[in-house]
Amino acid sequence: MILCRFFYTLVSCVLISLCWSGPSARAESIVADMSDRVIKISSNFTGSNIVVFGMIERDARTVSRGDPYDLVIVVRGENQTLVSRRKERVAGIWVNKKRRLFANAPNFYVMSSTRKLEDIAHPSTLTKMQLGTNYLLMPDGFNPQDKFATYDPFREAALRLKRAKGLYRDDLSSITFLNKAMFRSTVDIPANVEVGKYEVTVHLFRGGSLLHSSSQQLNVTKTGFEQLTYGLSRNHGVIYGILCVILAIFTGWFAGIVFRKN
Repeated sequence: MILCRFFYTLVSCVLISLCWSGPSARAESIVADMSDRVIKISSNFTGSNIVVFGMIERDARTVSRGDPYDLVIVVRGENQTLVSRRKERVAGIWVNKKRRLFANAPNFYVMSSTRKLEDIAHPSTLTKMQLGTNYLLMPDGFNPQDKFATYDPFREAALRLKRAKGLYRDDLSSITFLNKAMFRSTVDIPANVEVGKYEVTVHLFRGGSLLHSSSQQLNVTKTGFEQLTYGLSRNHGVIYGILCVILAIFTGWFAGIVFRKN
């Protein structure tokens, strides 16, 4: 009986020590911030940029690893339903025929990484976390690494158009390590960015495993007269429409007086 109790106590102590040491073995964490949390769009807005910086914190009991740290920074806009259409020639006229809807597609997506994504994590992880533009707009169960996967022209066209507008972008090797723990990265924001809330997330990887993630919110807003007109058009559509009609009538009347022939 005494031997059984001793064995039970020993096993309990081992299990408790394992549970206690488990988090310490993966004690790396990310502390990150941004140079700006608000981007203001005015009439002369030509684009902007934000600097994402931070450091990797390690616990005193963190297990030493042989693999280097990898970082993936994602700036993601609000989700929307994206429509991809294909034109076909009918009776000599090009018209929109087939279309494909992509739900929960971000209106803006920029990914920065320390190296090629496939060298950081397995494609299944990249697909699940939607890291990189190649892993966006993907249906359930779709694997872009499968050479036998069905080619989707609608998805490819949607990605191509977003990339051409600068709204979807992959910046490989754009993250700079200032030392073993501190890092920084500059993310360009184009002039055609939409107003709304954006999520800036920093992911820490090592040896193909995700260790920690840190997220902040970036707000893109309009200022001045642009803010007034934008707010009216979104929140008070009737008033905005009436004011536009009145302005058009006044402009036509005033132009008639100015250019009227004597």
